[in-house]
Amino acid sequence: MHEWSVAYSIIRTVMSWAGDKEVLKVTIGIPSFSFLDLDILKDAFNEMKKDSGLSNAELEVKIKDPTFKCRNCGYTFTINEVSDQLQGVREEFGEEYPLHLMPALAPSFIRCPKCGSHDVIAQAEDITIDEILVKESGAVKTTS
Repeated sequence: MHEWSVAYSIIRTVMSWAGDKEVLKVTIGIPSFSFLDLDILKDAFNEMKKDSGLSNAELEVKIKDPTFKCRNCGYTFTINEVSDQLQGVREEFGEEYPLHLMPALAPSFIRCPKCGSHDVIAQAEDITIDEILVKESGAVKTTS
């Protein structure tokens, strides 16, 4: 049910930014290791937008693969190099998978594939609103 709170936050944020402009499309970026159910997220967005100024808005979701950097040895690596570690976390925690709720926790569960250190930082670990398409005075304007 975390997807519903994410959809609610997206709607509130976009409405706050857009004011009285008609929003046609919202593009968001979601870290691949969050394992959000995109169908539930889109359903939640579509249901909650009915009672908002986003009633005509479409939600587009782009999955982004973060990169990580080890602060111990300086090695930069991709999620593909630690996918087995993330799968192990998912199997250990099951439905209570912590990265589903807080993707920013990923470095706490990942070790550098080169030196084994847990002193890892992630880039692009947050859910982001990447683009909003609005209709203004008959014209369509994209804001990134």
